[in-house]
Amino acid sequence: MEAYLLHDANAGSNLKLMIMIQEEGMKGYGIYWTVLEFLRLQNEYKASLKVIPILAQKARVTTATLKRIIYDYALFEVNETSFSSPGLSRRMEPWDAQQEAKKEAGRRGGLVNQQRIRDAKTSSALANKLNKENKENPSLSPQGETGRRKEEILLTPPEYTLNRQTHNYQGLMEELARQKVTDIHDLNAILRLTRFECHPETDD
Repeated sequence: MEAYLLHDANAGSNLKLMIMIQEEGMKGYGIYWTVLEFLRLQNEYKASLKVIPILAQKARVTTATLKRIIYDYALFEVNETSFSSPGLSRRMEPWDAQQEAKKEAGRRGGLVNQQRIRDAKTSSALANKLNKENKENPSLSPQGETGRRKEEILLTPPEYTLNRQTHNYQGLMEELARQKVTDIHDLNAILRLTRFECHPETDD
């Protein structure tokens, strides 16, 4: 679909085209569409006047014939250096808008993914830091009641909690760090209460 070109079913009923066909025959109509197909593939749908001889060879007509099609029937817009088709540019506007919307959606999606990756890395770094601090400064609170396993790993958050618009896991962890809450058991208890927990796999 990158080479998409809309061909109106009633294009041949256009007055300018009808005049051109009357003068040049259906051969002229074919040349006209050959030029449009060429312009469709050019940047901004315009081409240098210097390509006319080359385009004439492609269409297997004389340069003079091709120039008549381009210059004499007001089908193309010609200036000192280039030529284009206002009709082609107009018909391509919906397509161009659609392609631009896709590019913008892709760009926004990429930015969202990048932010999620950054948030995940930050959250992981905070968890690793707290785990390290807990090992270096073990809690003095009593542990090891009967039937209770000592927690040594900080619970990791589910992916959805990394969405800053609905959750603030990173802010919670930063605040706990500021308050010097480093005991793994205490941290996990807070995460459970705030529904930020995702239980790690443990051996039975």
